[in-house]
Amino acid sequence: MEQTRWWRGNLPAETNDLIGREGEVRRLLKLLADTPLVTVTGVGGIGKSRIAVRAAREREEHHPDGTWLVELSGERDGDLLAHTVAAVLGLPERSARSQAETLVEFLAGRRLLLILDACEHLLPACRALVREILAGAPGVRIVTTSRRPLGLPQEALLPVGPFEAPAPGPPVRWPEGAVPEGALLEGAGADDALRLFLDRARSVVPGLETTEAGVAAAARICRRLDGVPLAVELAAGGLGSLPVERLADHLEDHFEIPHGRTPAPRHRIVRAAISWSHELCDPRERLLWARLSVFAGDFDVAAAEWVCGDDPLSGVPDLLESLERRFLLVPVPGGYRQPSTVREYGRERLALLGEEARLTRRHRYHYLDLARRAEADWYGPGQEEWAARLAFSMTDLRLALDPASPTSVELAGTLWILWFCLGRLNEGRHHMARAIEAAPVTDPGLPRLLWADGCVAIAQGEPEVGRRRAEAALSAALDWGDYAAAGHAQLRLASSSLCAGALEDVEPRVELVREYFRRAEAATVSEPLALVTAATAVTWRGEFARAVSVLKEAQRLCDARGERWARACGDYVLSIAQLGLGRVDEAAEAARQSLDVKWRLRDATGVALAVDQLAVIAAVEGDGRRTARLQGAGVRLWATFGLQGFGSEGMSEPRTVAERTARQLLGDETYDAVFAEGYQADPEEAVAYALHRDEAVVHALHGKVLRELL
Repeated sequence: MEQTRWWRGNLPAETNDLIGREGEVRRLLKLLADTPLVTVTGVGGIGKSRIAVRAAREREEHHPDGTWLVELSGERDGDLLAHTVAAVLGLPERSARSQAETLVEFLAGRRLLLILDACEHLLPACRALVREILAGAPGVRIVTTSRRPLGLPQEALLPVGPFEAPAPGPPVRWPEGAVPEGALLEGAGADDALRLFLDRARSVVPGLETTEAGVAAAARICRRLDGVPLAVELAAGGLGSLPVERLADHLEDHFEIPHGRTPAPRHRIVRAAISWSHELCDPRERLLWARLSVFAGDFDVAAAEWVCGDDPLSGVPDLLESLERRFLLVPVPGGYRQPSTVREYGRERLALLGEEARLTRRHRYHYLDLARRAEADWYGPGQEEWAARLAFSMTDLRLALDPASPTSVELAGTLWILWFCLGRLNEGRHHMARAIEAAPVTDPGLPRLLWADGCVAIAQGEPEVGRRRAEAALSAALDWGDYAAAGHAQLRLASSSLCAGALEDVEPRVELVREYFRRAEAATVSEPLALVTAATAVTWRGEFARAVSVLKEAQRLCDARGERWARACGDYVLSIAQLGLGRVDEAAEAARQSLDVKWRLRDATGVALAVDQLAVIAAVEGDGRRTARLQGAGVRLWATFGLQGFGSEGMSEPRTVAERTARQLLGDETYDAVFAEGYQADPEEAVAYALHRDEAVVHALHGKVLRELL
């Protein structure tokens, strides 16, 4: 089982030391103790994000529901802000209501800290969402970082300025004129800008030895850069090209201020430092820097090579490492990100090179190719990896989904794996609605887009909308002779019939699904999913033996390809059918298998459903304590993942009977105490307990109880 605490927060690990911001962190912590909203303001590159993250880390114990960072610098669409926040929090999108409303409902009663980082370009959307959260979730604390305040009445401001640069004067002297490595930071004393420069210098040139003259040159650099942290880091990155004394001279020439002029404003200092860093790069580094600016968020080496690595640029992995050493790229788990100010400069250079339109096309086609491979490979053993990869690429997928792009119709439909299987329902409807509106009726990707939208609509509890979309998709697919799309559309019609209670219609539709897929020679995860849909209808009719037979066929299809997601969906239904046949051990094993996979794939709904099913099974086995504990854990899971209400649909009767059985076995007082133990367990503990079965405490009840539960 995956050992992770992905529901507790997502603060990134620090890749280098935070230097010289102790006072700002303390002031932010004090403000957070007194007010629900603090905006850290300052120019780009001043260190706002690092201060916010360090303060959040120091307050983790005060926020039992997690400390969360939402990185917004690459987001372009304010309408998707609530979706972006919900995705970071792991909130499943199950409702057709507005995402902001669902998000606020999820946050109500919680005690968590939320950082909205780089709000300035989405200021109206951030202002509106923060206002709603503060009104509906008084236990939430919010830190925003922005070049400008939000302008809300509850907002406290923490302005952040540059470091105080080292004062002019003679350098600190050491015996024999050499500066020992360990003395570099000590010699810098309270000059934080100099401390920062020397620390970053050591990472650029490991084992760097410098002299008193070198420290004096470093101090000159910090003074010329007015102590702006990003500018100081970029200067340290130049040590890969020049020794520190020559670096200082080069910088003095670049930043020379004409006689009588006042020093440049700090945002211009950052700009000038970036321009200077650009000069120090070799031509291949400059070209890659410009091309990387088409990425809005995190990217991996493969994406950089695919999008940026055509002629005349080769050796992209080595160039990425070089740009990282120069502090022009920020390492993130799995790849890199450009600082926003560096990205802005690179975008200007890309336009000057005349490559912006071409690189934008390459970017779009890369993410279309990524989506195609994710859909094809989803019917296989790599689902966990693809789930992580799609989440990693989400900011750039949003960028590529621009409805003005000719690829948006195919991309929005191909990403049905992300929208449906991985629970991004509301955001998927947003993108697909825009693509449908812009799509010409002659677009061959339209049938896929229509059935994908219908699939998500059904999952959101709108079966009639889903049916209409699926019928339109089926008609268009048959006109095109696209039997794969016809099979998918027919499956959504089967799902619509299931939701409407027309159980007799489901199996004939599933037969058509399989026929269409055979004609198309299509290998798709929707084939075993169709069998799970048929088995669900059969189970609801009480034909448990037939359901087991259908699900065994679905298992064979999944196992032949190493597929787990559809099989886990089937295992949940199989558990219900096996329990209906009185096969308690088989029912428990199927539920545990479903739970294990759903946990690994972070499918919160699937996790909660499986835990509820295992509680019912424990009641059948006569284990009152396990029933009570699992029921407590189940209630906690529904609440933790924002699934209140969903978990009660169609399942309240087995739950109620299981609770009544456990109370009879334990007594009300003991039941309530054990239920509380389960409720107090965090999700990881709850899932570990649910996956474990102690055979010594299994006691079968009479068949009367089994019949009553079912």
